[in-house]
Amino acid sequence: MAHVTALLARARHIYRTEGWASLLRGTFLFALHLFYVRWVHQVYASVLENDPSLRGDDLTPALEDVTHMFLSTNEEVDDVEARGYEFRSLVLDSRAMLDAGATAACVFVGKELGNVVWVATTQQAMDSLKELPFTIDFAGGECWTGRAWTNPKYRRSGLFSYGDIESRRRQLEQGIRVSKWALGEQNIPTKTIAARIGATVCAEGRYRRILWWKSWKERPLGPSS
Repeated sequence: MAHVTALLARARHIYRTEGWASLLRGTFLFALHLFYVRWVHQVYASVLENDPSLRGDDLTPALEDVTHMFLSTNEEVDDVEARGYEFRSLVLDSRAMLDAGATAACVFVGKELGNVVWVATTQQAMDSLKELPFTIDFAGGECWTGRAWTNPKYRRSGLFSYGDIESRRRQLEQGIRVSKWALGEQNIPTKTIAARIGATVCAEGRYRRILWWKSWKERPLGPSS
């Protein structure tokens, strides 16, 4: 019953933020994924001290009343929502992810959530994001970024790039050496951004599921790859 409730909540979320077309597409993909799933993702790594974008100009989007904030606990979310900011209704599973230690790097336009990207600095936090199980050296100063979402109303307005840079600036201040994230084969726009900031591909993962059978293969990639 809890699983059905979660699915209905996700469907309402897609309809509210994306519209009918995205809901129908998502329903079709969900039905297909019940039988067969094949994902190929590449892990990009950014050495933060060498990242030119962190020393660049201010990239605050040309929108009115843009605010960037980091939310690390549910108490902090309670506080911002009490001040009129909208968060939980647009970010599913946020309570569990915050309780597990993940941080939400948020960009608000007025009181409306425009962009969010999640950062994990521990294995527990990464597991809560339900990301693919890539190997990350958290003890060695690496962090994981995932579950990025941009409000359709503000896509192609620069919110993603702005929020991403502010997030990595904070990671550098916290002593993190390397920021990593995974991109699918067809995610060309984000791959273009990754190349622009000097990120390199360091690993590839292949996930496959046919009904109840699952397979996960991960291999490191060197510069030549």
